[in-house]
Amino acid sequence: MKRIVQTRRAVLTAGVAAGILQTVGSLAFVRGADAAATAVLATTTVNVRKGPGTRYEKIGRLRKGDRVGFLGAEGNWTKVEYKGKPGYVYSKYLTDEGGSSSGGGSAKGTVYVTENLNLRTKPSLSATIRTVASKGTRLGSTGQTSGQFTQVIWNNQTLWGATRYLSSEPASDGTPTATKKMRATADLMIRTTPDRNYKSLGDVPKGTILDCTDTVTNGMQQALWQGNARWFNAKYLKAVNGSASPAPDGGGSTTTKFATAELNVWISATGSKFSGTIAKGSEVQVTGTVTSGRAQIIHNGATRWVTARYVSASAPASGGGDGGSLNRGWSSGLDKTNANVKKIVRHVWANMTQIKTMYGWRRDVTPDHPAGRAVDIMIPNYRSNKALGQEIAEYFKANHSEFRIHYIIWNQKIWNVSRSKEGWRAMASRGSDTANHKDHVHITCYDN
Repeated sequence: MKRIVQTRRAVLTAGVAAGILQTVGSLAFVRGADAAATAVLATTTVNVRKGPGTRYEKIGRLRKGDRVGFLGAEGNWTKVEYKGKPGYVYSKYLTDEGGSSSGGGSAKGTVYVTENLNLRTKPSLSATIRTVASKGTRLGSTGQTSGQFTQVIWNNQTLWGATRYLSSEPASDGTPTATKKMRATADLMIRTTPDRNYKSLGDVPKGTILDCTDTVTNGMQQALWQGNARWFNAKYLKAVNGSASPAPDGGGSTTTKFATAELNVWISATGSKFSGTIAKGSEVQVTGTVTSGRAQIIHNGATRWVTARYVSASAPASGGGDGGSLNRGWSSGLDKTNANVKKIVRHVWANMTQIKTMYGWRRDVTPDHPAGRAVDIMIPNYRSNKALGQEIAEYFKANHSEFRIHYIIWNQKIWNVSRSKEGWRAMASRGSDTANHKDHVHITCYDN
């Protein structure tokens, strides 16, 4: 963990990182599959880049109507074949080759999801992802198709899913079929089995909507979670009423607005715990309630909160950005860290205003920073500010599950998840205050 802090010689990257993944958050869920379309069309003049972000070098330009091969999707960017080589185009400026057609209404048939599948508002890779249907979920089908997409009915909403990942028959690999939606009325453990030999895979927060089957064993409800059959305490599950924007506990209707910046999805109006992020430009279902500067929303069927000033009735101007790099001031390497570390960084920037500098990826003799799974949170005036460092270390220790933290080092002591019962353990001196982690809180996260 040895570091030489370069206080005034840090070389900052000025590029803007675009294409933040919408996760279980971006929206609090695991990203699903999309169509393997043979080609996509440019809807306007747009740059082709070497990588999925505006910080990558331009390798060409598409004009409106230009056709390129479709190779995949990464966040808000589409990987294409451009002049025989791979390139990336911001998805908002592409459409599937088949164009779009409207239509919908009542279900005329039934289809089954064969992989975790993005369900979108329009038949286009650039359309908003409204939800992700778990593998094995049964959906209604209107019979409408457009290009590589099929129109389906989910929770009384007309959405579009990639035809490739829909089947007229249930999965034959043993995956059960989801028949209903149920909402968690409390934080619920995710269990591998319904008996005493289960393993815990963490918790889902109160308000989460689950794709459930008709099977209940030992008081445990079977549900599809991230494509696998899992079990949840049936006592704390309530059937979803089927409305398009279900507000928990009989809440009222919502209004569609837009995120003008990347938003943290807060668990409460005043707390510091959040469950994911919403990408800039995404639709937000707002209830109209604002408390302590946060607007109440319905997110994945649950009541959540976002910063009100970043919610607007108008979509933000296009530009392909996501609000800029995570690096601020003398910070560096934060954009090259994994999703868990980035979640910590965003939380610090949003809630711990005393912190002005953090370091993420860098070359090092130890593996954590070069692998992008570690962050150093620098404590200002650390010799007289130990209380702040301790407060930050204790906060992330207490919330290690949410941030997928492996271990924390602060003030020459280490706390490790696998030895958590031992608390903070003393470490041998490594020499300087930096090497002994007296001027920064070091956090290493798991990769997934």
